[in-house]
Amino acid sequence: MRILPLYLTCLTACLLCVDTAGGLSLHLLTAPVLTAFLVCWPTIFLPNRLREVVQLVIGEVFIFVCLVDAYCQEFFATPVTPLILSNTLLSNTRESLEFLSAYIGIYVFLNWRIASMLLLAIALPAVLFFLRKPLPMNRVLRNVGGVVMCLCMVYEAPAAYKYVQLYLQHGDLRNTEGMMFRHYHREVPTPLHRLAFACYAIKLSSQVLEDVKYSTFSAQADSCSHLSPHIVLVIGESYNKHHSSLYGYHLQTTPRQQKRRDKGELYVFNDVVTPWNITSNVFFDLFSLWEYGMEEAMGTKPLFTILFRRSGYAVNFFSNQYILKGFLKGEVNQAGHFFLADKEMSDSLFTFRNRTPFNYDIGLVEEVQDYKAKRNPQENTLDIIHLVGQHFEYSSRYPDSCAVYSTKTYADRSISKKAKEEVMHYDNSVCYDDKVLDSILCMYEQEEAIVLFVSDHGEEVYDDLQVSGRLFQEPTAAQVRQEFEVPMWIWCSETYRKNHPEIVERISQAVDKPFLTDALPQILLSLAGISCQWTDESRNLLSPTYQGKRRLINGNVDYDELIKCVK
Repeated sequence: MRILPLYLTCLTACLLCVDTAGGLSLHLLTAPVLTAFLVCWPTIFLPNRLREVVQLVIGEVFIFVCLVDAYCQEFFATPVTPLILSNTLLSNTRESLEFLSAYIGIYVFLNWRIASMLLLAIALPAVLFFLRKPLPMNRVLRNVGGVVMCLCMVYEAPAAYKYVQLYLQHGDLRNTEGMMFRHYHREVPTPLHRLAFACYAIKLSSQVLEDVKYSTFSAQADSCSHLSPHIVLVIGESYNKHHSSLYGYHLQTTPRQQKRRDKGELYVFNDVVTPWNITSNVFFDLFSLWEYGMEEAMGTKPLFTILFRRSGYAVNFFSNQYILKGFLKGEVNQAGHFFLADKEMSDSLFTFRNRTPFNYDIGLVEEVQDYKAKRNPQENTLDIIHLVGQHFEYSSRYPDSCAVYSTKTYADRSISKKAKEEVMHYDNSVCYDDKVLDSILCMYEQEEAIVLFVSDHGEEVYDDLQVSGRLFQEPTAAQVRQEFEVPMWIWCSETYRKNHPEIVERISQAVDKPFLTDALPQILLSLAGISCQWTDESRNLLSPTYQGKRRLINGNVDYDELIKCVK
């Protein structure tokens, strides 16, 4: 058989990259068997001499891809991903040389998987040379091989279907990333498929970035009245509104916010939903003037902060997660915060941006305070403050000295001890977040300021579902309550309430209206008095002409239809 030596070589290299950390399965065998065959099979139609050359090239390239994947698994505890490929492509010569000197040594070649791959690469030319003649194979063996391949195709069809869906999202990065969080990119577990998708994801995000840059850099405001001189957007993280006493939680986790609400300075919105339970996806929605239901592609709309800057506002971004130089990115996260990692885009969107993260959010608040003390008090400002909030691990989100609850608080709950500890840490982090948010409001009390707080998404904390974290799947009615319903409120300083009673009245009348957070930029533009071709009062929650729209979550799920199941 003309492809048997090449096939066995590719199959062996592929099997050496199988990650058995999650246990063995038939899927981990059938995928390499089928992939190696599909790569090798077309070469049988080539003329003899050309076939030998092509098989050698295919085999060495295949082994190299597997070698890189195995190296990443062994020394970085991850296979090839879009993040790894992106960082590699963005590295300059100095960084590449430093990497090679730091991570390539004799110990690499002593690793059994790496050594095996290198032996395959060395042996392949000799094997192809000495086995130029086709190996004899009778009809029975050929038929058995054909049946095996057909069975593998049938068995792999569902996984292959999911994998192919990643490439059929018409350039929508959020849908692609949502599928990645549901592990569609891992459905076909071979190095070749991982590398192919990594290349695709980078190309897709680069194209969308260029589209967004063009739309943003060319955007202009028609007029601006600077209606609100100081606007603050605070973005929370992983905040389950049903663990906030502001929304009726049985423990007093948010007493400071409640006190401000009772004084009539903080207005709580009761029916707010986020489009995604993925931070990076939500971030793009919060910054982009593109909304679900629009016919145009997401890259055709600008990011709203450019309109503030060109209208005379200083736009400052303080984040405890997304730092321009070296912020931690997850395995996927190709979509939402790609614009925050691009220096050219960042310099256009923001007047100032912090460069250091803090262990706790109060450190970020102190940096905002220091920056405020140095700037011109007469300039119009939009301050965006992005907290780490209740991001997992919950126990790391507050200092021990700020703990309020213990596991004894949950003695009446029929959950495990470990679950009680997680709920305890989560509620303590909500209490600490209450202190952080109150500290932010204290900074703006003496100014004519309005502060809007909203969380990116919620979190499961052993409530309707007996799990913690988030579930990256097609959402159920039980799941959306904890993960997609989010807290949102607006606070107005005393001076602001005195000077803008009409805005305060509109806020109070809007607290029960249904809202999807992808339309948040419309609220901010209206508060600044910015008019442009993208402003739309029917999408502005605070406008008397606001029209509620179909609230799509997770890309294509109607939240209001789904939630009817539990109402």
